[in-house]
Amino acid sequence: MFDRWSYVPEEDRPGEATAEDKPARVAELDVPVETRCRGAAYAESRQSSESGWEPHRQFDTPQAELARFKTGQAGLREINPEDAARYVEKHRAERPWLDAAERASPESLRIIAAMDQGNGHGHIRHEGWSTEEANMRRVTYLEDPAQLDVAKQLRGIDGLKPNDRRHICADLATRITDPDAFATAFARGAEHAEVRAALNTPYDRDRRPEPVRVPIADLLGNEGHKYCTGWQLDPVAGSMDEAIRNRRAWQAALAGGRQADVPEPTARPIPTFEGGEMLFLIGHETTRDGYGIVNMYPEPPDDDSSAS
Repeated sequence: MFDRWSYVPEEDRPGEATAEDKPARVAELDVPVETRCRGAAYAESRQSSESGWEPHRQFDTPQAELARFKTGQAGLREINPEDAARYVEKHRAERPWLDAAERASPESLRIIAAMDQGNGHGHIRHEGWSTEEANMRRVTYLEDPAQLDVAKQLRGIDGLKPNDRRHICADLATRITDPDAFATAFARGAEHAEVRAALNTPYDRDRRPEPVRVPIADLLGNEGHKYCTGWQLDPVAGSMDEAIRNRRAWQAALAGGRQADVPEPTARPIPTFEGGEMLFLIGHETTRDGYGIVNMYPEPPDDDSSAS
């Protein structure tokens, strides 16, 4: 058997060190292991440092209030907690955004499961399932978090529209970061007087009511804005319209395998949602001849654009 020390002179071979020769034991540091990918770590760290977002902040869920809420008020089918849990268990593989419902209280799970069976997509694009990285990439590169085919997502194909239609996003992409906060805002919004007036509008299949805006504080309390985050497209040459045109051209070149002749788009975290509003979009419910809440997302203060 080969001895790797057989060709080393005796005086150069390592020997047993004496106590005096042994180095002092260095304390082992308990260094946390980074489990996030680089993009996720970047997006979350930047959001926390620039907006003060606290990713582990706990929401005080009004469980009794949510348990009393009738999902039919929002144009959704009524569902009991047991059926809701079974629905999530059955469909979570092909509808991974339902992971958020599993992290929620049973009362919120029921509401999110009812939303998932309706005609809306607020819980898919604007809730905690859509991560900071996904939100950042949506507004920067038009990558739809609802698109589960990665190749199509990178090409900017919408995940909720047929026939490989292009995804559309304005200059903002926003979300509510906690599923219980999301369900609470939805339930309270459905009971808000202005939202109720819109939902009770006489039905017309060719028209739908105007969107309704409700202060975030009215729905989630004075600190409700702390459960909202978002990203905003950076202007190009001082123009947001130019930035949106630039983004579309850059994405189209990327999808076509061409070298883009415009700068790569960039985005930044929205500084705060304090004083902002929750926007409710009212649309046609496919299950009946009536209106329902088909989308809901937060908007920062003094913003006149749509997060979509």
